[in-house]
Amino acid sequence: MVVDSRQILLNESPGTDAESYLQFLQQRITGNWRPSEWESRLWHFTADSANPLTAAYPCPVPHCGGLARSSGAACSTCKSVARTGTDSIRGRTNHARRLQKITERCTITADGQSCKAPSTHHGLCYHHYHAWQKRRSSAGGDYPLERYRASARGAFPKGKQCALPGCRTEEWRFEKKMCLSHHFQWKRLKRQGITFEQFTSTRRPINNQWSTTEFTLADLPPILRHEFLLTLQQRDHDGYRLDPWVIRRCITVALENRTLTMEQLHRMMKESETNQRLQQGFTNYGRMWSARWRHQYTGHDMKSEDIWDAAVLMLRTCSGSDTISSKGVLDFRPIRILWLREAAKETAAVFELPADKIRDLIRSCGIASDALLQRPHGTNPERLTRTDAKAVFNAYSTLETHDGAPKADRYKYANFHRFRRLLHEGRDLKALQPLAPAFRFLYTDTLPNGRTTSTVNKSIPDDVIKVLDSNLHLLTVAEDHPYANGRPAELYNHMHQTIYQLLRDLGRRPSEILGLKRGALQRYDDNRPFIRYDAPKTADIGLELPIHQSTADIITAWVNRLETITDIEPKAAGLMFPSLSGFGPAARRHITISGYHTVYWRWIDRIKNLPEYAQDPGGVARNLDRARLNLYSWRHTYAQRLSDNNTAPDVIQELMNHKKFETSAGYIRINRQRKADAIRIVDQTTIDRHGATQDPHSYPAYVRGSVATPLGLCTEPSNVKAGGQACPARSKCGGCTYFRANVSHLPLIDAHIVALTTDLELARPIADTWVLESLTAEITSYRKIRRLLADTKTRLTPAEQSEIDRATELLQALSTAPTEEPIAAVPRKLLPLTPKQP
Repeated sequence: MVVDSRQILLNESPGTDAESYLQFLQQRITGNWRPSEWESRLWHFTADSANPLTAAYPCPVPHCGGLARSSGAACSTCKSVARTGTDSIRGRTNHARRLQKITERCTITADGQSCKAPSTHHGLCYHHYHAWQKRRSSAGGDYPLERYRASARGAFPKGKQCALPGCRTEEWRFEKKMCLSHHFQWKRLKRQGITFEQFTSTRRPINNQWSTTEFTLADLPPILRHEFLLTLQQRDHDGYRLDPWVIRRCITVALENRTLTMEQLHRMMKESETNQRLQQGFTNYGRMWSARWRHQYTGHDMKSEDIWDAAVLMLRTCSGSDTISSKGVLDFRPIRILWLREAAKETAAVFELPADKIRDLIRSCGIASDALLQRPHGTNPERLTRTDAKAVFNAYSTLETHDGAPKADRYKYANFHRFRRLLHEGRDLKALQPLAPAFRFLYTDTLPNGRTTSTVNKSIPDDVIKVLDSNLHLLTVAEDHPYANGRPAELYNHMHQTIYQLLRDLGRRPSEILGLKRGALQRYDDNRPFIRYDAPKTADIGLELPIHQSTADIITAWVNRLETITDIEPKAAGLMFPSLSGFGPAARRHITISGYHTVYWRWIDRIKNLPEYAQDPGGVARNLDRARLNLYSWRHTYAQRLSDNNTAPDVIQELMNHKKFETSAGYIRINRQRKADAIRIVDQTTIDRHGATQDPHSYPAYVRGSVATPLGLCTEPSNVKAGGQACPARSKCGGCTYFRANVSHLPLIDAHIVALTTDLELARPIADTWVLESLTAEITSYRKIRRLLADTKTRLTPAEQSEIDRATELLQALSTAPTEEPIAAVPRKLLPLTPKQP
């Protein structure tokens, strides 16, 4: 745990007033908790096999009322009987008699006086029964009860009432002041350090000896007792089963070591040399929650400190997940600049960042902090300048590993842009209010993201899909799968087969398929089906996706099957694919991706007739790597299917739930015809640098007669022949006679104007006049070209403008999409754009 908070977890009370903390805990206890099992007045628990959240099951041995730890297993007494081979009557009747109040008296009469002691076994009191057993043993087992009755000695009078509060049973002759049942309880507790005064001062179960399915919290220290009970109730809330065997062991260790807190008890369990895995899980859970209660009681704001405990603050483990952290320290001290450290803490608190994002933020701010420490005014945010910002940028761009090797571009990019986003999104935070406006990052302050565009088509070919569909019956769970709640394996086979078919038909992310609600299938007014789903990755709720009737029939068949299952965890009843677990937090959610992933790949391995080669959408036969059949490949397959059907770019983007079509383009391979159509459309707006319209060309002529430049097209013959590597004007396209541009180049021209303007501002203090005049003239030329292109577009009809916008979007995205053409030694760019320049 956090160093500053360690003492608060080891002391019995987190404050000076223990009674006040005890009242704080008492207010959180749930009343009427497990009424059939928990006796709150006695702090005593007796397992009820009818409760599905209790790990206790009826013993299958006839006439035995005992409880076993696992379903179908015999209880401990019957196991002992089977192991020793002795008569089981005594062991079986003990279970029932422990739950009954003993009112019968001993049947022995000696010297004309009847024994008044309570009967315990075979109509005999405890003393006479053991005396008979001793004679039987001496006689080799041949000593009938009637013979003993005739020779028995001693008659005991009726005893006084048991001294324990609320017990109306008689005291035992050999243990004054206590009845026989309480004697056995005391015998065990005495070895665990409980004094007689402590034992007799508490109300205890009447006429109950402890069985393995019972436990009591009465003998724990008051604060630990309440934290123990609250832990049990919290675990109930989270859906964990209560295992009396585990709880009994934890209580025994707590009493033997006289522990005062759950933190101390958990340490005892971890230090144990025996296998205490289940006990450690329980005490770790209790330690975590008791830490939360103790910090809530103190009222201290941990977020004001430099060290946070993710478990105590109940932070989410990661984005897109509702799982609460069970451990983890978040140390902000590596951010050595105080104002930046406070900004990071305030950002984490205000934006409710999960634990993993906070760790990333600390790492990123630590780099900037180290750079600012080298600056004269790094600790004064109001005195920072553009030079300081440049120094911070250089620190990110020159990051190195421990052995002096440069860090990966992707690592540098992620950390720098995380820090830059902190300054932008947190500009209204209190900690960043004094930050000087001069401390800013410009458009040119960027780093390569290190991402490479893969030319491998990730979609699954149609001939492979046909083979998978024909072997759908092989998609089954493992033969040794522990079917929850006695449900048949065929039910789970149906579930997994349905998930595969939805992955194939819907193209959603795997997490979105598994998270579908049971009522996801709906219909428009014209009776066309669609599904309503959530997309946690993009934080979109209630999205609609039109689907085919065949897919709707698959969903309907599964939902109808699901309606016949009545024992689903209530919190998971609204899910289309509820978890297979019968208890615990997992039972309240949909099945996990990792769980389905295992079943899915076992199915792929069972299919023996998958082709060794498969045809890509372009008709090229390639080796089929089975790894290509991963779950996310179905999303690529869906996108490729849309592209092959000539679906408009904006429609593909919407159906894929992407913010930009550039992202969608990374999922597909654009065929040659779609490229030609897009080029034909935008080529209608091609102009030279003076605004003169150029005649449209066919696709082959377009490719032969021009070469792509960073901002448009070049028709200068020598440069075209050299693939764009021999520009006589040194890439000053705005002033070149051979430069051509169309409306698809507008975004790049706009970005280039911004970059040139930034260079001009930075050059003013240091450059000669002719340099400034050159930059100004170049900016003017591009602004003129931009104005001419905009005028050309406005002269078109609204329908033509819409068509050109779609073609432009497609061509813009092609710079990041894989192409069909093989990579040549000197690549020829066949499209009117190149990737955006950093």
